[in-house]
Amino acid sequence: MVNLLMKWFLIAIFFLALTGCAVNHPVYVGDERVVIQQTVGKGKTFVHVHHNEQTALKAARAVIKKEGGSLITLVHSGGRNIVFHLDKKRYEFDPNRIFTDHGIKKTLSQFGPYTPEAHQEVKKLAFEIQQLLPEGKVIAVHNNSSYSLKDYLPGHELAKDAKAINYSHKNYYRNFFLVTKISDYLRLKTQGFNGVLQKPSATDDGSLSILLAKRDYINVEAGFDQLMEQIKMLQQA
Repeated sequence: MVNLLMKWFLIAIFFLALTGCAVNHPVYVGDERVVIQQTVGKGKTFVHVHHNEQTALKAARAVIKKEGGSLITLVHSGGRNIVFHLDKKRYEFDPNRIFTDHGIKKTLSQFGPYTPEAHQEVKKLAFEIQQLLPEGKVIAVHNNSSYSLKDYLPGHELAKDAKAINYSHKNYYRNFFLVTKISDYLRLKTQGFNGVLQKPSATDDGSLSILLAKRDYINVEAGFDQLMEQIKMLQQA
């Protein structure tokens, strides 16, 4: 019986990979229902955690439609951040700051109160996302309006987190790669893209880049009006 169930499970996974169907993984964070929507396919794995960054989501879906791949995205009632209530208290957090305990505490405290109980609720979501990440390369997709490559230049706030930086003034400074592997950094630099090689000792802000600092991780950042450029960048990631 167990072998039969396993057989049908593997058949279902194979079918999903061929069709690119979405699988919903609901997680309750307090009273907020967050759906981790996973589209399974053969190819690169894209992760999209900020609901308001729709250009990045469109770019990832465009690449998957053309070349195949998998997508993990969050669906909830908020915008960039996720809001929930627990014991009649309101909490808010950035879903890209939840992959370390330090990050969870910092993001909850930034947007409202912090309690150990709220911490555990947020940690449930982080755990479920991590369970869906592949062992190979992970490509995050983001849009930015304040954060940019310039933040990593000497004398700027994030300069201490950059092991190397490539800034071509021919490229828009909002469009850049942040990577954890020097091989990716050099490859993308050769192709003329802006890029940052993250230090292994980068500041713990709870982001996915910190969680995957020792793995093959690429963050593809682009301006909100840079759809075609972001598609191009994702194809090269």
